[in-house]
Amino acid sequence: MKKLTTTLFAGALAATLLPGSADAQLSKDLGSATAFEVILASTTQDLAPTRTYEDGIRRLRKTDEEFTNEQASLKVSADGKFIAVAAMWTGVLNEGTAREARPVNRMQCALTIMETYAGADGSLALRKATTSAYSMFITDNNGNEYRNCNKPEVLLVNGGKQFAVEFNYQPNGTNDTRRYMKVFNWPTATGEVAVVPVLKNANGQTQKQIQVMAKNNDDCSMHQSGAGQNGLAYYDAGGTTRYASWDGCNGNGRDDGWFRATEITCLGGDIATECTIRRLFDLSLAQREERSRGRCTVGGADKSFAVCTWTEGNNQPQREGTWIAAVDLSTTGQNGENAQNRLLWKDRLNYRQTLQVNGEDREYYAMRAQHGRIMTKQADGSLVATDEIIFQDTLNRGGNNNDKKGGRSDAIDFAVLKTTREGYTFTMPMSTINLGTSPMLLGLDGTHISMTEAVFGKGDTLIPGFTQLQGSQTGGLQQDADIRTIGYDPATKTILNLGQHNAAASYDRHLYSNYLGNNPGNQGRNFAGADTFKNPLVGPNSQVTHYTAYAVTGKAPMHTDSQIKPSLYISLFPVAFTADAPDPQGGYNDNVPGDDQPDDPAPEEPDPLTPGGSDGFASGGCSTGAGNGGGLLGLGLALALTLRRRSRKAE
Repeated sequence: MKKLTTTLFAGALAATLLPGSADAQLSKDLGSATAFEVILASTTQDLAPTRTYEDGIRRLRKTDEEFTNEQASLKVSADGKFIAVAAMWTGVLNEGTAREARPVNRMQCALTIMETYAGADGSLALRKATTSAYSMFITDNNGNEYRNCNKPEVLLVNGGKQFAVEFNYQPNGTNDTRRYMKVFNWPTATGEVAVVPVLKNANGQTQKQIQVMAKNNDDCSMHQSGAGQNGLAYYDAGGTTRYASWDGCNGNGRDDGWFRATEITCLGGDIATECTIRRLFDLSLAQREERSRGRCTVGGADKSFAVCTWTEGNNQPQREGTWIAAVDLSTTGQNGENAQNRLLWKDRLNYRQTLQVNGEDREYYAMRAQHGRIMTKQADGSLVATDEIIFQDTLNRGGNNNDKKGGRSDAIDFAVLKTTREGYTFTMPMSTINLGTSPMLLGLDGTHISMTEAVFGKGDTLIPGFTQLQGSQTGGLQQDADIRTIGYDPATKTILNLGQHNAAASYDRHLYSNYLGNNPGNQGRNFAGADTFKNPLVGPNSQVTHYTAYAVTGKAPMHTDSQIKPSLYISLFPVAFTADAPDPQGGYNDNVPGDDQPDDPAPEEPDPLTPGGSDGFASGGCSTGAGNGGGLLGLGLALALTLRRRSRKAE
């Protein structure tokens, strides 16, 4: 049993974050997120149903199968020149132009290509691609219950020369949702983005979209929000790319969470003329699937295996804990469906926990597992995944009672694990953070959040970590999304609070998707996409070396009417800087390792009930000072939280 009692320390108050804009800004690119409009929702077409309540206010009305603009994903091209953005879309594209278009059959997936360029002050900015200045619908499906193109995900293939879009679709007359893929060529100097002319399946048949996952009487597929399946191919050479993916397939069939390996082979070089897509194998990892939201990644020198994490259980909330497994990726392994021989190992990381809250013992379930790879910077500035992962889950209490979704998240667990083909070890033991009092997590509710790998710091002195993006549960109007920056110091094996930031764009993570989807008011959630990338314009006028880009859908500030659906934005958030960069704006400070500040003496580990401590937040390790090896690049609120080092095993 653990007490959810924490100790807070006052720290430096953050500077006010610079406001964002829906258009390219002329603000300095150090320290604050900048938002760029991708598609603005129509104010005259495709309006959401509303009704007037007793107080005279018109509010959104729950409407089955109306759908909305949501579930955005993005990927930055290998050279950093373009960003491909895909989203579910019900509204008009290119309104008022000769290319104006509406989706067939109510809802389809839209694709927009944004390009990077130097703004007036030299900082990185975004605009519609010069030769591909129009958004386009990339599907024309006719789905059961209008499930035409859900949960799109953008992936790089063929060394980044092309990109693919995966999406869910339930064909009319069927009882299951299936996952499909299409491959696209990037825009050229004379042409627009275009689907590769010939797409073939494993049997050599030419089709407009290739099925990559299906399970009888189950809906496939779902996975972790944020980085999702982005950017972590385990093989990419000679025109062939292989991806490790998680597919949560929920329904009345097997109802399992699956690992899937997919291969894409493209011919034609920079402008592919033909691509063949095939599923290599799959295997069941979660036999109790409900909302597993898993993720599978690869990293380190040994890319012969993938590591997956997920939540398991047939209840809502799930009650069978959070899990980890490794899967063999070798070319000599079993292929086809149900390739269970490829399972290397599997273990439950966390389960039921008894926590003492306000003097009362309460039982919690570990759920909402997420993980990201620890990234390191290479000589060319690129980021490479290591064999270590940062793991997070949430301790939840409550359940669905009286047909109401319920429960509360009172704590979050963090750990760092080193993974091999033989198993895993804790680099940093599992530690519990109180959501109610931790300055690092205050206001973070542990659900519907999007995790993405990142690095933080200046020059070559970077630490790994991740960001968490949290949107609004009630529509996002005038409520920009929050970005939480969380670092990991390998020297002290501690998690560091790097602050809370304004994403400069709204993100409606729940309201419109919940009210206008299938089973309105009962289910439906939004997702955000993210990708951390090297700044292609780094230099004297742009001293950010790495950004994290988020694709979000939320209400535009000027769209106060509830009839107007969410718009699509990209938020660019700087995470790392050149060695000679000035102190960033937005509440950053410059406490990086190796600076000229004297070392602070390492404090003794305090009792959680006794005030005292140091700058920086330590989870799973002793607190550290703000000098060498201490609190690195304290972003935003430099409040501190110190917890006892604790390790534990799942029950």
